[in-house]
Amino acid sequence: MFDNLQDIEGKTDYDSAVIDTIWFDFDDNKDVKKCLLDIRKFIRKYCKPRDITPRIYLTGGKGFQMNIDFHSPLEFPDSIKRRALREYLMYLKKEYKLKTLDERCINNSVSCLRRIPNTSYISKLTNEPTGVYCIAVTVEEVMKLSIEEIYGLAMEPRSVPKRIKSKRALRDMVDFTCDIFDIEHTVSNSVIYLYDKLKEAGSYSSIGSTEERYIKAPRKCIIELIENNIALNSSNHDNNNVIALELLDAGKTDTEISFVFSSIYNEPAGDYGWYNDDPTIPGKQIVNMRAKGLHRYNKRRLREMGICNSDGCPCERS
Repeated sequence: MFDNLQDIEGKTDYDSAVIDTIWFDFDDNKDVKKCLLDIRKFIRKYCKPRDITPRIYLTGGKGFQMNIDFHSPLEFPDSIKRRALREYLMYLKKEYKLKTLDERCINNSVSCLRRIPNTSYISKLTNEPTGVYCIAVTVEEVMKLSIEEIYGLAMEPRSVPKRIKSKRALRDMVDFTCDIFDIEHTVSNSVIYLYDKLKEAGSYSSIGSTEERYIKAPRKCIIELIENNIALNSSNHDNNNVIALELLDAGKTDTEISFVFSSIYNEPAGDYGWYNDDPTIPGKQIVNMRAKGLHRYNKRRLREMGICNSDGCPCERS
């Protein structure tokens, strides 16, 4: 749902999304049973320990859709909504090893097309209805029934479940978003207090050019990573993402970013996109990061990646 009062020349402003639910798309063209197993794992490890009841739908095709409903809409500033959704969903995907959670939908999480419940699935080959409906399935059915039994239920429409709104789900996402922006928080902090802190962070968060970003000095552990990779003349894709986003948030120029990556590889730029042979022209990876409004990795992700590998890591004090 979007705020139509914020439309720009009659077009939807996607940053105005009202976030009162978080949406998951599980998809596997070869084996939909893998989607079912991922959902079961997520229910066991995330939902049940937090007393969260998701809404789950068999799409009628090769996957499932799932919603977790918040107690109230998230009061995030528009400037951080896309980033918060993307990073939270990617965190859940990796934390719970959800291999079938679709990353394309994660990257477009505020504006994805979703199948309407109780409509018949349309074959992509024949463009005709298959007779299999998009239906709601309960948590109990997901946990007990086989994929064949669930498809058996989808031969006719079913009632749509009521939303069971969760304060815990809302708090989890608020806490995670505070971590993104290095906002200190404890269980005693109210959500209203944390919203105010996020609004302050949102006032300097931008999806525009480097000049519009809030400038943060590169952290020592990332500088050490850069120096190490230059010494090795090697850097993997994940390390490159960390380095590039750190340099962008530090306000480094295209020439400076190009210098770092060309120093690491010490070879012609090629088609990898981290730099060009002309140092004044940014690589396509850098252009995409700016366009998507991505920001530097938070302390938790750096620790998970092994870049911060001790309690005394310098980024802990950043």
